Amino acid sequence: MKKLYFLAAGLFSILAFACTKDKSTANDGSIPSFTVSGMKTSYAVLTHKDTLRIHPVVEDESKYEFYWTAFNSNFVQRSGNAKPDTLARTKDLDYAVTLNPGPYILVFNLKDKKSGVTKLLNADMVVSSLNLNGWYLLKENNGKTDFDFIHSTGRINDWIAFHNEGKSLEGTAVDAVFTPTFKMTLTAAPMDIFPAFTVLSDKDAAIYRIDNGKVMRTFDDMFFTKPATRKLQSVFQPASLTTLGLINDGQAYIMNKGTLFSTLPATTARLSPITAVGAMNLAFDELSKSVVLQVDFTLPAMPTSGAELKNMNADLVWMNSYAGLRGLAMALFRKPDGSGILYRLNVQYGFLAGFSTPIIQLKATVPSTHGLMAASVIGGNYDADFIYYALGNKVYLTDPIGLQEALQVTLPAGENVTSIQHIKYPQPNAGITITTDFLAIATYANGHYKVYLHKVSSTGTIQPLAQPNFEGDGKVTTIIYMEGGNGSRVF
Repeated sequence: MKKLYFLAAGLFSILAFACTKDKSTANDGSIPSFTVSGMKTSYAVLTHKDTLRIHPVVEDESKYEFYWTAFNSNFVQRSGNAKPDTLARTKDLDYAVTLNPGPYILVFNLKDKKSGVTKLLNADMVVSSLNLNGWYLLKENNGKTDFDFIHSTGRINDWIAFHNEGKSLEGTAVDAVFTPTFKMTLTAAPMDIFPAFTVLSDKDAAIYRIDNGKVMRTFDDMFFTKPATRKLQSVFQPASLTTLGLINDGQAYIMNKGTLFSTLPATTARLSPITAVGAMNLAFDELSKSVVLQVDFTLPAMPTSGAELKNMNADLVWMNSYAGLRGLAMALFRKPDGSGILYRLNVQYGFLAGFSTPIIQLKATVPSTHGLMAASVIGGNYDADFIYYALGNKVYLTDPIGLQEALQVTLPAGENVTSIQHIKYPQPNAGITITTDFLAIATYANGHYKVYLHKVSSTGTIQPLAQPNFEGDGKVTTIIYMEGGNGSRVF
């Protein structure tokens, strides 16, 4: 036992030396002092993009064996347990960086052949990721689901395949959501908590770590009990960032991050793929024709002020929520006669819990002849009750008060709108400065997509663009903007 103790103490002292000593190492009596040049005191690199090249000059280099290691300095400081990554076993370092982003101690190890003693030369190293800033376009192309990623200096087409040995997600795109603070275990260390994307296709689901692009979970290993049927319909990020929600084959599943998806308490509901996120999550039961509430692993009863949203004898067409400062949702239903009912709902906690009233703040009847009832795609506006919708290659604006149809954009002939989203980042809240504000319109024609990022006036009017901002192969269904490792919600 004493031998093991002394060995552990020796390893700890070596690590402490590697992480805290000056950038050059003095003679400790075991071997003569050494001279090394050509190494900086600090390095900054991008993972999965840069190659770290260091070609040091070592006096009397024939006396030594060489190897390079990297210690995650957060890991060392927080756990006291060091497990380095070995980058090379040569004097010259030519390392294509694949380390996860974070702060590191880069160590040049010189082992004296005669005595076997290793001397250490350290440098600070910061590994960053190109993936943390830019535009992610979820698309389907030739039976595959993937992202095209556009950043400030270029783009990565088929981002999922690029980071996962050429493998995109099988099937056509269904949904994707930015998933912050994801972790693989409940007890994960802070350095092992990371931002992710949860992506659904009609054949599979996967969770991808954003900083390195790697797949972390798939449909086969993300449930405590894997569903017998794969019919992936919706994924949503609740206001509580500790959980994640998913709808498969009409049933809701909830994950406490660090565990796996579990089913909600037994229910006969068959949920629509259309969901919204407020202080509680909103879904629609297609059997009872009722809006249902969900928070964590419970299904609270709809309060009295929302009784009109139960047993509606209508089908849900569109629902969108405006989490954060606004705390509202819009929902459109189709009645059997083809007309619609458009609601504005207060989705703050007090209203959904029944402490404040009313939930329904506005209600409008939409004639069956109104273009909104025939729209192929509908999108909202975070700042006001404006609604945008597409009919063929034309995009219109309406609102629940006047219900007038105002033509905004006429796209080139043959282009069909596949997505309308208000990209507003960061999520509006008190004291928050908005850095990105566009109405994003994605179109598809002949195997090719275009994405237009329009500015919108205070009256909801779409400002024209001479040409699209992004183009590529496939059909775009969801757009997520990323800044500093945080992604936008889908409005």
